[in-house]
Amino acid sequence: METPLRSIEINYQTAELIPAPYSHKYSIRATINRADELQVNFQIEYIDREDLTEDEIWGEGFTGSDDFAWEGTLLPVWTNEIRSLGAKTEFYKSNRLANEAENQFWLSLEYKDQEPVLGKPKNREAWEYLSQELIQAIYETAKLEAPLKLIYLKKLKDKSIQVEMNVFFSKRTVKMNLQIDNTEKSNEVRWDTLNPVLKLIYAGEFLAEKATQKTPERPGNYINVGDGLWYEFGTSLVNPSGNNRFLNDIEKSLDEISGLS
Repeated sequence: METPLRSIEINYQTAELIPAPYSHKYSIRATINRADELQVNFQIEYIDREDLTEDEIWGEGFTGSDDFAWEGTLLPVWTNEIRSLGAKTEFYKSNRLANEAENQFWLSLEYKDQEPVLGKPKNREAWEYLSQELIQAIYETAKLEAPLKLIYLKKLKDKSIQVEMNVFFSKRTVKMNLQIDNTEKSNEVRWDTLNPVLKLIYAGEFLAEKATQKTPERPGNYINVGDGLWYEFGTSLVNPSGNNRFLNDIEKSLDEISGLS
């Protein structure tokens, strides 16, 4: 019989090379309660800002009060995800110090009647990605941010296809609405099918100065990521450096998740 997971703790800090106001550290402490919910204590602190003026901080899109702390519960669906990843986790036997270009990441897992295991997980990338999802769920639950809304628009010569995806990190659910001209249909999308799409989207290079606030009318592929702007593939959303297949891959992935291919 599998030993029950009781709690986890994640500690993260940006690399020494990351300058203020972007440099930060966060901690996530989560305990599984009797209702199988995740009881969470979260703190994020932006560091090394002492030599920056308020104007410099605001100029980079931050404020003077970006630190945030929250305590509360997340739904059992999060407990299941933590358990699943914890069962796949092994730790490196030696924990070398991070170099100045490397983010610091430490994980602690505590199982019932056992001492906590602390170190650097071999599946660190999976834990870092899950941490970002957890933080989004916290912000959403705390009403600090609204659920993510993605709109994918394909303007063809003979028809218009719009796919709207409402992403609820707090529930780990995705509600999708597909509109082809005047015909609409709605359904839910499996969370694990969305992850590769989100990773792809945020790997792209978004050029806000070339984007438009007005809903596009001319033929092309467009995406709106919730910032009020429409990004056109190949114009205001371009291939990131070293990945010439990005635009083809993101179009293919969005078409697949929308049932268009």
